[in-house]
Amino acid sequence: MNIFESLIGNEDIKKNLGRAIYEKRFSHAYIIEGASGTGKRTVARLAAAAILCSGEGDLPCGKCQPCRKVLNDNCADVRFLEIAKVEQVRELRQKLYESSAEYDYKIYILLDTEKMNIKAQNALLISLEEPPPNVVFFLLTKDSSALLETIRSRAQIMRTKLLDRDTIFSYIKENVRPSISDERLMEIVISSAGSLGYALDMLDEKKSEDVLVLRKNALEFVKAVLKNNADSIVFISSLFSQTRENLKELISLSVTALGDIILLKKDKGAPLYFFSSSAEPIEIGNKYSVSKLLAVYDSLLEANEDLNSNTATHVTLMSILINSKKKGN
Repeated sequence: MNIFESLIGNEDIKKNLGRAIYEKRFSHAYIIEGASGTGKRTVARLAAAAILCSGEGDLPCGKCQPCRKVLNDNCADVRFLEIAKVEQVRELRQKLYESSAEYDYKIYILLDTEKMNIKAQNALLISLEEPPPNVVFFLLTKDSSALLETIRSRAQIMRTKLLDRDTIFSYIKENVRPSISDERLMEIVISSAGSLGYALDMLDEKKSEDVLVLRKNALEFVKAVLKNNADSIVFISSLFSQTRENLKELISLSVTALGDIILLKKDKGAPLYFFSSSAEPIEIGNKYSVSKLLAVYDSLLEANEDLNSNTATHVTLMSILINSKKKGN
């Protein structure tokens, strides 16, 4: 039988989560972590359908009534929720012990859980510690470090991954836009930085412009932090007005770009996830030592963690320059 057949890539999730559901030994709570557009919602939706599936063969079968309802976002026992405040968690807790509307399980898919404040997380923790037997949680997040350790310890963490270009190209060509020219599709795939979600967004002209601007800013950001001079301070200062979420998106994409640069420094044949060819990242990498590149990489990761806290965004941005200069040569 096929498990999560429609899930693109992410073989570890297919094997581990899919098998656990098939053998009826799934956990009461999962954290699905991954960058934007890597399929977190798809994983949660497929898992919910698989848990409720009443068919035979593939899991989920996609044909039985529970599968059709879940996959069409029309199942009363599967709820997608955005929760950030403690009051919302309390409302959710009141509903947990109500009888399921249609099937054996109630499944709550909590979106962008990195946005939950500490009070909300602590309130949710109570439900994770002693959940009703027929409730399953999926906590979706770009960064699980934004969640309390006590929450992480009570849920299994699974990570969605960026996809290679051939996989994204084939999926869109075969399933989404067969008529698109190979040249245009490859432009989109290259610009997607391994994110199927970004690639699908870029089929829309307006969204495509937004993604290209974000990519351009991410590359400028990487170059500015690496140079770490007066111009860098001016560029970083121009970002002070950005929202916390926009900065997290920018830094996450910058980490992908810098990852290409570092890998090509060690292996000229390494796969690319951000750049369209190896020429530019190799040129950038040749200007800096490995220790410098790694120092900036670590500083960007630390900055993303800081953005999960209440640290002021301008302090976080300036700390990237300070920390990378301290650590790198």
